[in-house]
Amino acid sequence: MKRLVFVFLFSLIVISVSGQQKWSLEDCIRYAVQNNLNVKQTRIEADKAEQNYRQAKWNMMPSVGASSSAGYSFGRTVVEGDLVNESYFYNGYNLNASLDLFNGFSLQNQVSYNRFRKEAAKNSNLNAIDLLAFKIMNSYYDVLYFEELLQISRKQKELSQIIERKTMVLVNAGLKATTDILEVRADLEKDELACIQAENKLESAWIELRKGMNLNPDSTIMLLKNAYAIVDDNNIDIKSLYKSYSSWSPQLKSYENDWMASRKNLSIQRASLYPSLETAASYGTYYYPVAGNRDFGYQFKANQNEYVGMSLNIPVFRRNTNITRVKLAKLENESAKTRLDQAKQDLMYEMITNYNDLKASFSEFTQARKQLEADTLAFRAAEKKYDQGMINIVDFYTVKNRMANTAGQVLRSELTAEVKKRIIDFYQGNRFWEK
Repeated sequence: MKRLVFVFLFSLIVISVSGQQKWSLEDCIRYAVQNNLNVKQTRIEADKAEQNYRQAKWNMMPSVGASSSAGYSFGRTVVEGDLVNESYFYNGYNLNASLDLFNGFSLQNQVSYNRFRKEAAKNSNLNAIDLLAFKIMNSYYDVLYFEELLQISRKQKELSQIIERKTMVLVNAGLKATTDILEVRADLEKDELACIQAENKLESAWIELRKGMNLNPDSTIMLLKNAYAIVDDNNIDIKSLYKSYSSWSPQLKSYENDWMASRKNLSIQRASLYPSLETAASYGTYYYPVAGNRDFGYQFKANQNEYVGMSLNIPVFRRNTNITRVKLAKLENESAKTRLDQAKQDLMYEMITNYNDLKASFSEFTQARKQLEADTLAFRAAEKKYDQGMINIVDFYTVKNRMANTAGQVLRSELTAEVKKRIIDFYQGNRFWEK
């Protein structure tokens, strides 16, 4: 019975482990976009900018208000020369409206300003998503890289353990010197250190990935290595690619909208230097009990008053405040234009760097694979020579460690080429995580 229970529990564990879903790069990015706190914050900022834009349009409408007052008076008062005690109820009603006729087109520019701010916030949100996608992609491939590197380190450690056992047999048989076993054990400790370092870097990569995806620190997921064809793109025109990408780049659009908004803000500040004209109208009435006529309906009609008028406000001297605001707005406009130009320059060199990295990593990957094949054959030959006593332990480990380093170079150049290829595809309009 105990054996059956053990088999049943073991089967459940195997099924749960084998049935665990593996996360692709696209899955990780989509999850991060939905749950990342920074992206959520930029989404909230975009919604706030949308509300400000709508309010700016409402500000062009007339302002209408109504008010009413009521009270009850009691105590002594003078009536026809006599001091009497009297109490009475009174109230009043008022309806008013006002409209800006001219204010230096400040309201119109406020609408345009908030429209550009809305577009800037929208593009900032898209840019935050793009930056998050690249961050998740780098963390994703870091995890894959250190997982593979850990496997390489463990294989090297296992190989060193086998060599230690072989060398110990040869030393006991008198075919190898005692110093050889010391050299073997020193290299074994070196392989153990490489395993520990790879494990620590793997854990750091997992921490960055979980943080970007907003996962629990102790959550466990399995990653799927994407089958991504590495193609050597030698025919990409970077200038044409930059022109195409810059036409829709959320990052550049955000800077451009900030610049346009700063221009509108300059117009808003200049409006304070012009006179402003406002029209207003009001209607009111009140009820106040007077001697001889306390009828509410009569007083409501008799006490009506209407008002229609216009007011002109001319700025004369405000301690140079308006002029200073205009100058500051000019400087902010120049600063926004400089930030836009800087972003364009950075983007151009970023694209050039990524494309050069793609070509370099592809070349390195092609050559590293050839070198790994040669180093593997050289290791096998050196292993046979060592077993036959034809080479010493130092020469043997030189060949062994070179093979391990080359294997790491193959892995690093392959994953780097994949990352750079995806970035170039993104410049070409392929937002691969949205498919």
